[in-house]
Amino acid sequence: METAKKIQQESVYGYDSIFLDWWIPIASDKREYKKIYDNIEFFKNNFNIVYIVDSNKEKCNCEFKGISVKHVDDVKDDLKNYKIVIMTANRNAALVGEDLEKFGLQSGKDFCSMEQFLTEWFWNYKKKVCLMEVHSTVTSRCTLKCKHCNMFMPYYKEHVGYTAKDILEDLELLFRHVDYIVAYRILGGEPLINNELEDMIKQIGDRYGDRIGNIGIITNGTLLPDEKLIETSKKYNVKFDFSDYTDVVDYKKRFDESVKIVSDAGLRYSVNRSLRWCDFGFPVNNRMYDFDKVREHMLSCGPIFHGLNDGKYYYCHVSWSADKAKLLKNVPDDYVDLRTLDDDDRAKEAILEHSNGNMAKGFVKLCKICGGCGNDNTEFVKAAEQM
Repeated sequence: METAKKIQQESVYGYDSIFLDWWIPIASDKREYKKIYDNIEFFKNNFNIVYIVDSNKEKCNCEFKGISVKHVDDVKDDLKNYKIVIMTANRNAALVGEDLEKFGLQSGKDFCSMEQFLTEWFWNYKKKVCLMEVHSTVTSRCTLKCKHCNMFMPYYKEHVGYTAKDILEDLELLFRHVDYIVAYRILGGEPLINNELEDMIKQIGDRYGDRIGNIGIITNGTLLPDEKLIETSKKYNVKFDFSDYTDVVDYKKRFDESVKIVSDAGLRYSVNRSLRWCDFGFPVNNRMYDFDKVREHMLSCGPIFHGLNDGKYYYCHVSWSADKAKLLKNVPDDYVDLRTLDDDDRAKEAILEHSNGNMAKGFVKLCKICGGCGNDNTEFVKAAEQM
């Protein structure tokens, strides 16, 4: 792992004492509990979870899926006895890390992020490549036209769409080198626009169901899932993640109907009522970050999901879309070209390194001009404001 050694000295690669049989996820918001819930059986089957730590007293002194939830004040003197995995979204992960450092704990030695833990533990101890979350876009077309869309869909001059064959070919390339993906999400644009979505789900489930923890669809709820999609989703235990923008866009009746169809079918789903988004600036008002600060900025954003499209694996799926929309030209550092990899450990290591943000230049090109979602971006905009 030479790249990691050169770029990020605090990387936990090679520290055999980092990951033992203990796992304490620290969560700070309800959305992260949903993420733990989706994948809890996978984690419980592989690790002994001692307890969950939270800073919200209202969520403590109870059990979550059979695991005790404790308040940080009650266990802070005990934390040094375990290895800690931060489960919260990366925007808050830095703040959690700062609190842990106040307790005398060290990043990379006493605690790390969920993705760093998964990728490095499975590689070091099982020689397997395990990825936390991967997203594929199946269409750039959308039923909404959000001015600050974080995938820039309204800015596409020529829209793109993908067939089931396209998506399966990408997954085949990735699974040549990857053993397991905890969560795989299909998105757009609005993915229900793609008339091959049901066939995609079926083929993904048939071929890779045993290598994907859970399959999900991210939708804005403007389109109703048809009976065929519902039945296939039930067969492969697909989760629907609804983004609710009805406070801004008038479609509440249709949204509620869409959620009801999924709920009545007994499918898993979540509703995210985001009232504000981070303002990327790009592509309208680009930010400019000094060269020596871009890597720090990128790691602050640190996407918890990575992108898979066009035979390439992206640290930042947003950068794929910026290139696809012809708003920015990506460079080789921005992705791993799966079509060029040999079937050996070097290919696996390349994917692991890229997943942890270790690339030759040290950052993704888009990061130089994009505000990102890290805690260093304090500019926000109203979610789903239409153009």
